[in-house]
Amino acid sequence: MYRQLTLLRMRWYAAATGRVLVRHWQLFAIAGVFVPIGTPVGKLVMSLAMPLMMVLRLGSDSLWHFERIVLIQGIALVWVMVQRRHILGGEFMVYAQALPISLRERRWVSVSVLLPANSLLLVPVVALLMVAPAGMFGPISIAFLLASAGALASLVLLAQLGVLERHPAAVPAIGLADGVLSWSLTRPASAAGWLALGACVLFGMSFLCVPPGLFKSLRQAMLRCASTGRKNRLRQFFRFLPPARRMQIQVLGLQHAGSTALRMVMAMGLVLGADVLMQIFAYDTRALPTAILAMAAVALIIGGLYRILRSAHLPVLSYLRALPLPTHFWAVQDTAFIVALGAVPLAVLLIPLGLHLGSAAMPLLALTLAYFALLALLRFPLIYGGRQAVLLGVLLASAWSGVAMAAVVR
Repeated sequence: MYRQLTLLRMRWYAAATGRVLVRHWQLFAIAGVFVPIGTPVGKLVMSLAMPLMMVLRLGSDSLWHFERIVLIQGIALVWVMVQRRHILGGEFMVYAQALPISLRERRWVSVSVLLPANSLLLVPVVALLMVAPAGMFGPISIAFLLASAGALASLVLLAQLGVLERHPAAVPAIGLADGVLSWSLTRPASAAGWLALGACVLFGMSFLCVPPGLFKSLRQAMLRCASTGRKNRLRQFFRFLPPARRMQIQVLGLQHAGSTALRMVMAMGLVLGADVLMQIFAYDTRALPTAILAMAAVALIIGGLYRILRSAHLPVLSYLRALPLPTHFWAVQDTAFIVALGAVPLAVLLIPLGLHLGSAAMPLLALTLAYFALLALLRFPLIYGGRQAVLLGVLLASAWSGVAMAAVVR
């Protein structure tokens, strides 16, 4: 049964991923433009291995290693979350849930599909194996280096498996394992370091002993025990909102909560990173271009919610047209709602910049209005662009950032 189920899910993943690659081939063409022509192979391999080299290098404390391990795992988890449906097998797995397949076999199948799904993430590991014999890591032994890289890769794979299963116990287990791995990297090639490497993998696997349905049963029991008064308070709170806002909140906050939360987290992480970068620049002449690029990227991320709202309107479009509403009512309402959501990361980005550049109040106000205009304009390419929606959105945001830099930066 393992072989048949693995082949079926591999076939589904290859077909679904192939359709996505054909639909968004423009992104790979744009990414290829940024690779300098004539780059030496050795320098390219060294650049690819740099993320793992930064994690495994000597002379740093446990907290330093822990932060970078969590960062690598976060990138790997985002990579899996955006293709979770393709990895899990699509609608077929709803039928497969009724088949007599053990949980152990299902997990082995998921791991087998995760390996090709992580093909791009394995490139830094292969690059690290190529540069390891060159003695780039000083006194650290190659065996301990390879074992540390293997332990890190195992923890990343276990964390991804926990995300696929939505297993709450994976969070403390992987967190503890990351702490042990960080401690072991401060004692390379010692007996304690080797023992800690083995222990971190065991700690990471500990959540597999907890049945995934246990937390679901507990959550359902807690929901049944929720008081009626709390539900009534929520109804009274939403009663003050207009009907259009209630529908939009239900679509984004309930029906597509994961996608909405992921986009907001990405936007907030981007603006926080831009704030840190501007602080490193000491808010000099590079601060405004950094803010403009961050605003364009955030607008693209938040603008993707237009398509979710549009897909929610399509099944009931004939009913909505029969209501006594203006012709472009929902277009205006969706645009206003997305602009309001985009104002949250904009405030986090521009408030520190405004505090340090008090004389640039008028340029910041002009950038704010232009940012809102960009969010409104992105609705057209992202909804009506078809297969070229992403490319058209990127071109619009790029043109906007170029015009903004030319108008604001002196």
